[in-house]
Amino acid sequence: MRPSRNRTVKKILFVVSLFLLSHIPCAGFAVLAQPVPANPATSTASSAPVQPLPSPLPEIPPTPRSKLEIIQYILLPIAIGASIWLILHMDKMEREETKENEGH
Repeated sequence: MRPSRNRTVKKILFVVSLFLLSHIPCAGFAVLAQPVPANPATSTASSAPVQPLPSPLPEIPPTPRSKLEIIQYILLPIAIGASIWLILHMDKMEREETKENEGH
């Protein structure tokens, strides 16, 4: 009976790891480049005419998160905690069962 429980624990760990690897949210953010003004005291004089800088692109307003994303961010840690608790609980039950079998 012990090898079947080991297989069960391994299957649970495998499923949990697949779940974690496939649902990791990627926090994307935009990095906007800002032109650095040249210090006229330290810059060298160049013969090329200075071209005016193009106007920066307008900022995109942040989009509100959908309810699905909010639920996902809340449920993902709960699912991780529940799976860890389940694995530890099953391991504890298996250890208690082996102690009872050794006693008899």
